Amino acid sequence: ARYGRIWELSIRGAHRDEAAAFEQEVDGILVRRYDRTPATVLAEVLPSQLALAEVGFEPHRCIHASGPVKATLPAGTLVGYAGIADIFTRRENRAAGKLDVEIGGKVVASIAPGVDDGWVRFETKIPAGEVTFVSSARPVCFAAEVRE
Repeated sequence: ARYGRIWELSIRGAHRDEAAAFEQEVDGILVRRYDRTPATVLAEVLPSQLALAEVGFEPHRCIHASGPVKATLPAGTLVGYAGIADIFTRRENRAAGKLDVEIGGKVVASIAPGVDDGWVRFETKIPAGEVTFVSSARPVCFAAEVRE
């Protein structure tokens, strides 16, 4: 988990399946806190290119990729998410997107988020060096980081 502490506010009974460290109802709002061991993030992929976008009806900071995106990263576990941004784009074109993660021209991870999938997670171990994210089929919005 990236974050060590997560707060959840619920007014209609939706909640995580794990046990909360804290739980209290305040004026009809159920407040829960979940404590976890946070991940150690070594590097974020191109943070200067991240933009706020709607993916799966939720806001996400991501890179809009319509072709290859290259980044030099340290060794570790590459954890990322990808999806198709913009409700109007998803409504007009129902085809899935595709994002390949390549190292030295070899695909080490591939994800194909559909229009109804929202923000889809991917994970793979990588060595230090250049990593290329290749979007094909249609533009994909993604974010990734290297964790210890």
